Amino acid sequence: MNKILVVEDDETVYSGIKKLLEIQHYYVEVAQNRLKALEKIDYSFSLVIMDVMMPQLDGIETCRKIREKYSVPILFLSAKSEEVDKLEGLEVGGDDYMTKPFSNMELMSKVKALIRRYQVYDKSGTSNIGKDAYIEANGLKVYINRNRAEYNGIEIKLTGKEYEILKLLMQRPDQIYTIELIYENVWGEIFTYNSKNTVMVHVKNLRNKLLEICGEACIQTEWGRGYRFER
Repeated sequence: MNKILVVEDDETVYSGIKKLLEIQHYYVEVAQNRLKALEKIDYSFSLVIMDVMMPQLDGIETCRKIREKYSVPILFLSAKSEEVDKLEGLEVGGDDYMTKPFSNMELMSKVKALIRRYQVYDKSGTSNIGKDAYIEANGLKVYINRNRAEYNGIEIKLTGKEYEILKLLMQRPDQIYTIELIYENVWGEIFTYNSKNTVMVHVKNLRNKLLEICGEACIQTEWGRGYRFER
């Protein structure tokens, strides 16, 4: 059974989400503030659903703390609808974003899509099947069936979506992938205009991490066309 952590201080909201998820046979734990969230989070969770606005430390800062150790998918919830708020959530390592109010169908669609990308991993973040298979180029090694990338033996800490993007691009080096193709392969959803910034932010974060560890971004932008991994 997949385990989900709901980080939300509004009882009406978290009770509704919890009930919906439990009907769909998910195991749900609730944290009403960031301290409880950071106490509860561990490798057993398949997804975190988190409100952006919370007392003490907001969801953005909580996400930063979680990302220091865990790559579990994070779905942000907020009453804010401005594009800048969505981008901030993605910049710090969030995987997707929903604005309140939202439909049960929309929530379940995103929950299933995020978990589907993560459910092949065991509690330590690795796959039990073929976990040693990998793709390698330019000193960069990406394991096919686990959320792990290395550069000359040094692990690169990636979120689930960053890992999936890198793996997708490395599977066919020098091939140009459009933003639409990346979104539909990695997020598993139909591309819309609003999806463009989501992909661009994740690619930007990924490139910055590669640049920091590898000394080069490896992912090249083909203006007006998309992205490619340069071998």
